[in-house]
Amino acid sequence: IEILNIYIQKRTGGIRLKLIKAERLTSEKFAPFGRMAESYKNKETKSGENWVCYSLVDFVVPQAPMGIGIVYSKELPEKITAMERHVSREEILWAATDDLVMLVDLPVSLGAEAARPNPDTIKAFFIKAGQVLILNRGTWHSPAFAAKGEAKYYFMVEWKKDLIDQEAAPWIPFEGEEEVAVVLEGE
Repeated sequence: IEILNIYIQKRTGGIRLKLIKAERLTSEKFAPFGRMAESYKNKETKSGENWVCYSLVDFVVPQAPMGIGIVYSKELPEKITAMERHVSREEILWAATDDLVMLVDLPVSLGAEAARPNPDTIKAFFIKAGQVLILNRGTWHSPAFAAKGEAKYYFMVEWKKDLIDQEAAPWIPFEGEEEVAVVLEGE
């Protein structure tokens, strides 16, 4: 049964549940949402006994100090009901030691306070430990959840007031109050 991007109608309170299949992360698939910092596309710049350095793998040009945070997460919940975005700044996510799963949606209507994430354009990606993502300004995203068990990841974001201030209530429900569930069949 093909379940990718097909609506499954569940008439409990009139809420629709959309099932999406988590995909393996590639630069091409992630391009509408941001970019991956990929060392293998750059030349080795330094090395020594038992180490090698690739720099610089990507750039972020902040307009304010960068804040660094740590998130501890558990496995993906049964359903996701809301996402957040930062319309004035990029966000860096580093899956340091654990594999993750994260949902993203297109960065559209950046100046619209009433904008909501759209279940029709959401993607879910497996993020391998060690991968670094740079989310475009305005990319809707869920927290990154542990692919299995528990996970820890780091993020960096400019420490400044956003163009659309959603800091008090950053988690915005999907259009139509829909819900999204992710299918984790292999990577």
